[in-house]
Amino acid sequence: MEALKRLPNYITNKQWSNVQSVLTGPMGSLSYNMNELVKLTDEDNPLKSQCKDLTGNIRKDLYGISAAIANKDGTQALMNYERATEKMETFVKLVSSV
Repeated sequence: MEALKRLPNYITNKQWSNVQSVLTGPMGSLSYNMNELVKLTDEDNPLKSQCKDLTGNIRKDLYGISAAIANKDGTQALMNYERATEKMETFVKLVSSV
């Protein structure tokens, strides 16, 4: 989450390589860790499916950021960032409750 919070500043300042570094470094680890947390969730828990769906949707938003910065489209990158952040907050709440 801390690495994700750095993105708006990088995007606003058009520091595309810094954005890409966060996406390939910490966000790659984040994706792996989210998947591992979902695996640890009880199969009978109805929240498991929601958590799994969120991991995929967060990943899509991160890919959206990457595509936007490839086109140097800060507005789209920030929109994807906002979506990813909202979903991450939901994911953390759900995983904390399982």
